[in-house]
Amino acid sequence: MARTTLIWDHHTVRIWRTSRSGAHLIQEAEVADVAALLALLDSAEETLQVGRLQVYLDIPALDHHLEHVPKIAPKLQRQLLEQRKLKLYGEEDRTSVATEMGLQGDSPHQFYFISSLPNEIPSAIGRWALRNGVLLDGVFSLPYALSCLDTTAATNAQGVIHYRGLGDAGYLIARDPVGKLLFFSRLRTQDVGTEQMDSSARRLGLFVEQEFGAIPEFQAHDATESSDDAVAVAQLSQLKGGTTLNLVPRALRTRQRMLQWRHRAFALLCVALLAAFYLTMPQINKKQTLELGLSELNATIQAQTLEVNQVRRSILENRQHQNVIQFSRGRETLDDDAPVPAPLFVMLHAFSNALPESVELDTYSGSIDTTGAVTTFEMIGRPLSAELDLPAEIDVMFERLGKQGWQLSEPTVVFEQANSRSRFGDQRGRLRKFTISFTVTASTQPGGNS
Repeated sequence: MARTTLIWDHHTVRIWRTSRSGAHLIQEAEVADVAALLALLDSAEETLQVGRLQVYLDIPALDHHLEHVPKIAPKLQRQLLEQRKLKLYGEEDRTSVATEMGLQGDSPHQFYFISSLPNEIPSAIGRWALRNGVLLDGVFSLPYALSCLDTTAATNAQGVIHYRGLGDAGYLIARDPVGKLLFFSRLRTQDVGTEQMDSSARRLGLFVEQEFGAIPEFQAHDATESSDDAVAVAQLSQLKGGTTLNLVPRALRTRQRMLQWRHRAFALLCVALLAAFYLTMPQINKKQTLELGLSELNATIQAQTLEVNQVRRSILENRQHQNVIQFSRGRETLDDDAPVPAPLFVMLHAFSNALPESVELDTYSGSIDTTGAVTTFEMIGRPLSAELDLPAEIDVMFERLGKQGWQLSEPTVVFEQANSRSRFGDQRGRLRKFTISFTVTASTQPGGNS
């Protein structure tokens, strides 16, 4: 992923676009303070489309020094460094980064390299990044970061002092025999290869000798040899260990980290939603296909139900004609205009079949009133069993005849009680002989019994 690297070297700001393939300069400007820097970033934010930003600076307000701390517990060492910071800078609000130098030796102390900067500068850059939605990878010391790029071991037992340049400035860097940083000093580009460079190397050598008891060898730099700034900036953008070198206050770093996590969570959420969409689309299509098949099946079931109901209606109509069909059997030779003979016997047959099985019919009489299309019947019978519930059975009989389509009047039922000496002397048995009177009316509906 491409990122923007900003180099603030005194009054010059250079903005580089860096990636794995290299770096190229996209803007250069003169700035006097952090307010001018933020104004430059505001003007360039839309055109440069800054997504991730690294800031490397070397300004007069940036201070570097060494601290000798006894080999005590890390917590006590941090407290001692805070006390020395208060003693050195007073109440000034500054942010500091203490890096253990890892120098070998029998010294009872540990050496810490301190980078200190007024808090307003990294805080202003951090607030600008939060306000504009830019992921700020950190604000770092430019000379210290350059010293971390080259850790080549020295050719002698005392260490070396070598030159490293970037932009308009260069740095003399002192290292121990294994290549670890001791200290550095700044030069101007025009001083390279002159007596001023030799004088700066001697002063740096004396400082290193006083602090560490080592006399590093100065490796003269060829003034005609030019350094490739693009390569150095590309190396700076890939520099590891940024958390320990970052000069941004911890609170702003936490907010930046939360912003970065939100960006990543949003990206993961988008990917998850897309994945869920592509995974659920086949299931949605399958559901729609099943619903369509179900609706077709329901339509088929409804059509078949209509057919079944029609068949049932046809069966009921055929049942209404069954009595006429049974009566007409064997009478096919009758003329169409001839009257149907013995209709009373036909009705007697139907009514006799409707009587309960445990009832014996003694007499049967009927008369047809041709003018009123009414037939009057009277049936006299008796039960064959004392256990028969005769009133209920008669009600069932007339209900059954009504379902068969006969147009019957409300029957008149008269029971004749037997004497008390009969073996049917109980309450139900006293209903021995009965007489039923009712009328049959000709049906006015097609297919009804007449």
